[in-house]
Amino acid sequence: MKVEEIIHEVPELNHELLSFEILGGGLCNRTYKVHTKQSTYVLRINSRQNEYLNLTRCSEVDVMHTINREGFGPKVIYCHNPEKFVVTEFIEGRLLEKNDLKDDHIKSMIMDRLKRIHRMDGQARICTPYDLIHGYLKGADQFQVKYPDGLTQILNRVEKIAHERSNDKKYNNKFCHNDSFLCNMIYTKNKQLQIIDWELSGMGDVFFELTLIPLTNQFSEKDEREWLKLYFGYFEEDTLHIFQDMKFVSMVREVAWGLFYSGLTKGENHHDFDYYKFAEYCVQRIEQGIYQL
Repeated sequence: MKVEEIIHEVPELNHELLSFEILGGGLCNRTYKVHTKQSTYVLRINSRQNEYLNLTRCSEVDVMHTINREGFGPKVIYCHNPEKFVVTEFIEGRLLEKNDLKDDHIKSMIMDRLKRIHRMDGQARICTPYDLIHGYLKGADQFQVKYPDGLTQILNRVEKIAHERSNDKKYNNKFCHNDSFLCNMIYTKNKQLQIIDWELSGMGDVFFELTLIPLTNQFSEKDEREWLKLYFGYFEEDTLHIFQDMKFVSMVREVAWGLFYSGLTKGENHHDFDYYKFAEYCVQRIEQGIYQL
């Protein structure tokens, strides 16, 4: 759907419309900031990703409503056609950046939000890291995307890790955001932390969630130890071992994501981003034993 058509369809956007503009930063969906005389909104036009991951947009909207009631997610304004698009309020603030991780207060807020997410009960939505990998690769297969050399051996290790993690009843099968990178965290003007983009949320593995920020922000082993202690309140070598395994899984998820989107967006000039080269880069990093982007 064209953005103009959607704006015309949604009363909150169409009434006294002033302007709209593209919101940068996303590589999956198309997102717009829409200004009216009454307020400012975010319009997200969804990609087809979730069709391949067996995650409905309706269940995502249910999660968004819950998070808003919890006080750390934007209010849903319009969701009558969630498979196509969703409208939320616009949160005034800025996306977190790497330098924010030097701020103990911000790090404490990140951990607070993650713990509150992981304590959420009654969520039927399931999305393990292995579901993500398999779903993306299934989509890549449908688009006839060639796997990079070495991926089959890498996937064998993922299966072994999945089997080992299935025995953890304490930190596995917990509700997770599953995409909790800094770019999905908004530091508001009143110094609160809001979390956005819940499309991959579901019952998953807490350790997978904990790898996402270190994976993308060049954490040293010392940083990782402190990160784990900040979440658990203590540090044990066993937790670091699990964490390293899940960093491996996180890297493989990035490979699968890149392969899937290289097929989904084939023929498009999408953000000048080469998804297939990104997947190859991640495979090379994995083979070098470097589990960071």
